Amino acid sequence: MEKIFNPASILVIGVSEHSNNLAQNIVANLVDFGWNGDLYLFGKKAGEYLGYPIHADMAALPDAIELAVILTPAASVPSLMRSCIEKKIYRMVIETGGFSEFSSAGRALEEEIKYLAEKHGVRFVGPNGISIINRHNGLCLPFMRLSPVEIVPGGLSVISQSGGLALTYIGLGRRENIGVAKVISMGNKTSIDEVDYLKFLAKDDETKVIGLYLESMDKGREFMDALEACEKPVILHKSNTSPQSQVIAQSHTAALAVDDAVVDAACRKAGVFRVGSFQQFINYTKALLLPAMRGDNLMVISRSGGHAVVAADAAAAFDFKLPGLSDDFVAKISRQFRAAVIKLTNPLDLGDIFDIDFYVTVLGMALERDDVDGVVLNHVFQAEIELAATQRLARQVEDLSARFNKPVTLVLFSSVRAIDQVMENSTFPIFSEPLMALEALSVSRERVRYLAAAATPSTPLPVVAQASAKPLFDEWLQDAARRDKTLFADQALTILQEYGLPVAPFVLVRHPHELMEEGEELGFPLVLKAVVAGLSHKSDVGGVLTGINNRRALEDVGSLLFERFSSDAGFCGVLVQKEVDISLEIIVGARRDPSFGDIFLLGLGGIYAEILQDVQIVPGPLSCETVATLVDRLRGAQILRGARGRAGIDLAQLYKVMAGLQALLHDYPAISEVEINPLVFVAGSGVVVDGRIIVR
Repeated sequence: MEKIFNPASILVIGVSEHSNNLAQNIVANLVDFGWNGDLYLFGKKAGEYLGYPIHADMAALPDAIELAVILTPAASVPSLMRSCIEKKIYRMVIETGGFSEFSSAGRALEEEIKYLAEKHGVRFVGPNGISIINRHNGLCLPFMRLSPVEIVPGGLSVISQSGGLALTYIGLGRRENIGVAKVISMGNKTSIDEVDYLKFLAKDDETKVIGLYLESMDKGREFMDALEACEKPVILHKSNTSPQSQVIAQSHTAALAVDDAVVDAACRKAGVFRVGSFQQFINYTKALLLPAMRGDNLMVISRSGGHAVVAADAAAAFDFKLPGLSDDFVAKISRQFRAAVIKLTNPLDLGDIFDIDFYVTVLGMALERDDVDGVVLNHVFQAEIELAATQRLARQVEDLSARFNKPVTLVLFSSVRAIDQVMENSTFPIFSEPLMALEALSVSRERVRYLAAAATPSTPLPVVAQASAKPLFDEWLQDAARRDKTLFADQALTILQEYGLPVAPFVLVRHPHELMEEGEELGFPLVLKAVVAGLSHKSDVGGVLTGINNRRALEDVGSLLFERFSSDAGFCGVLVQKEVDISLEIIVGARRDPSFGDIFLLGLGGIYAEILQDVQIVPGPLSCETVATLVDRLRGAQILRGARGRAGIDLAQLYKVMAGLQALLHDYPAISEVEINPLVFVAGSGVVVDGRIIVR
C-alpha cells in the first residue's frame, strides 16, 4: 500500500497526443499538484506530452517502476497487466470502466485481472474509479483536471465507493476549511477494499479523520475488526440501505433485525459516526478535527442576546451544562460595558461591547477555567466595517483553541459574501448556526466517551458448557434442514435447556391418553401448544391454550388440540408446559448475518414484539457491558430495570441467557437463527416459555 500512495516512480498507460485524451489529465494533475518523482508515459503511438516522451514500446521502459496507472479500454487491460508484470511492476491503479458493473463480458475481464493479480502478487486500485489522491506529496491520479487551490492539504481522508461523491466531499470540505490527506475512489474494489484502505489510513500520520462512503459491505466482520483496531475517528455515510419489505421474515428476529439496522448496530459498537447527508458528514468532520470536548460543561459567548438564547436551547437539547460565572469573571468583563443594561450570565451576552478584540480576552478567560470544557462563540458582525476585525478574530480563536486544547465552535452571522471572505482567509472550521455547533461538540464528546469505555476492560459473559447430547442435536438439525428449516418446539426447548437457559418444565405428548399422566406430573396450571411443522404463530390459529387448572380442563382442551391439528401432515404432538406467572416479557434472539456474522437481539417481547418494535441489536461477540447497554438503549429500559417499586429483570440471569445463545451459535454453524419469545420474568427471575431454532 505504501508504494501505491507514496511511489517514487509512476507509469501512466493510455496517453496520446490527441486533444481529448483523458490520460493526459492524469499527467497534468501530477504536474500541477507538484508530485516529485520519475514519470513515464505509455501509449499506442510515440509522441510527447508536457515535455514527457510517450513511449510505444514497453521494452524501452525501465524495470520495477513502482506504480502503473492504466486508463485504456477494458478489453486491453489484461494484456497491459501482463506487460507490467513482466516489467516487475506489481502495484497498479486501474481507472478503466466496463467491467463487472457493465456486462457479463466485463465481469469475465474482471475475473481475469483478479486472477492475474492473485497469481503474481499484484495489488491494484479499482477498476472503474477515479483513483486516488495523496495531497501531502502531490500524488493526484484522477482522469479529470483538478485544482490544487481547491484541494488543500489537511487531515481528512476519504474512502468512497463513488468517485463523484469523493469529489463532492472534498469540495464541500474546501468550502468549510477542511483540508485533505488522502482521497480513495475504490471503484469495484476487486483487489483492495475498504478493509485494506482502513488499515492503511489507521497508521497514516497525515490522516486525522477517516470518512467513508459505502454502498455495500460484503466483509462486515473484517470491517468491524479493522474499525475497532483503528484509533482514529471514523464517519460513515452508508447508502443503498435494505428496506424491511425485502426481508423474508421467518420470525420476529428476522423481521426486526434488518440489514440496515445491523449497520447501525455495528457503527455503535465500533464507535463509528453514521451520517445520512453531505452536510452532516462535513459537520462531524469539523467536530472531530477540533480539540476534544472532554466533558459536559459549556460556555456560550454571544454578541446578540437572541443568538445566545438559541444556543442555550441547543445546548440543553444535547445535554450540555452551562456553569455559572464567578464574581471575579463578571467584574473583569463589566468594566468594558458602556451601560449596566445586560445581566452577565452563561450564556454570556456581550452585545454592549463593540471592541471585537476584547472578545479574544473573554474567550481566553473562559477557556482557562477548569469548569469549562468547550465554548460556543456566536459572532454577529457588520460586513462593511468589521470584516478585518472578524478575520483577525477567527485566527485568534484558532490559536486559543489550540493553546488550551479545548474546542471552540465559531458561529458567524453576516452577509454571505462577508462570511465567505472570512472563511477564505482562515483555516479554522466555522459554523453557520448554533445547533450545528452544538451537534459538533456532542459528537466530539461522544468520541471521548467511546474511547474511555473502549479502554476499560470488559467483563466476559458466564462460561457455558458444551451440550452433552451433540449427536442427537446434529440429527435434529439435519432433519429440520430436510423438512422446513425449523426445529420442533420440544427440540428447540431441549437444546436451549442444555445450554443453561431456564426453560419452563415441559413434555411432548403424542397421544391424547398421555395427557393426564404427563400433565399431573408437571402440576397445574398448564399451557398446551400444538407442535406442527411450519406453524409459526401458534396463538393466531388457536394452537395455544392457557389457564388449564385441573384434570377436567386438561382433558377437554387437550382433546380439542388433537382434533384441530392431528389431520395436518406436519403435526407431531402437543407440548404440555408448566404455566408461569408473567410480570415482564422480553424477546432475545440471534441470527447469522452474511456480512457481519452473529447478530444478537433484545427487546420488549410477547405479542407486542412486532407492534412496538422496541428492540436493539448488536454484532457479537458479547460481553456483560454489551448486554447491559442493549437494555439501556430500549425505550422500555426503565421498566426492565425496575420502575415504581416493581421488580425489573435479573441482569445476571440475562447474561447467562445471552451466553447460552452465543455458545449455541458457536457450536452449531448449521443454525441460522434462534429466537426466545417470550423470556418472561417473575419477581425478577427469568423463564423461557417458547423458543424457535431455524437452520440453514
